[in-house]
Amino acid sequence: MKQPDNALFENLVNIHADAVTRICYMNLNNRSDAEDAWQNVFMKLWKTKSIWERSENELHKWLVTVALNECRDIKRRLFHRSHLDIDELTVEYTEDFDKEVISAVKALPDKYFQVIYLYYFEGYDIREISSILPAKENTVKSRLKRGREMLKGVLRNE
Repeated sequence: MKQPDNALFENLVNIHADAVTRICYMNLNNRSDAEDAWQNVFMKLWKTKSIWERSENELHKWLVTVALNECRDIKRRLFHRSHLDIDELTVEYTEDFDKEVISAVKALPDKYFQVIYLYYFEGYDIREISSILPAKENTVKSRLKRGREMLKGVLRNE
């Protein structure tokens, strides 16, 4: 018989696995690195049981923040290693978006990519993005604006 902690944890993983998976794949462009990041995120959730009591929104924001940080750490460690192209992966949610737009978003520098991704793909508002990323609201607004401008330029050229 499962202990209550195990059942609650399993339920939290089932609820938030898709969002964490998308973040890891979009940030790392490599299936195995994304799987490592995903596993590390949920191991941190297991070790931080105090977060389980928070609201769904707070827990989701915490997981997004941990996932982004984990991806950043993996990128640092694997900077010189070659990666598979994300286009070789099958990620269900990308079917709803134009592949050219996805490619253009992935090509943005990280600070713009993260803001654009969280705003348009995950549906966070500027205040929420500011609390997830280490950035003030005005910084998020300017990155969102500059990221949109970069995307317009890239998409017009294509």
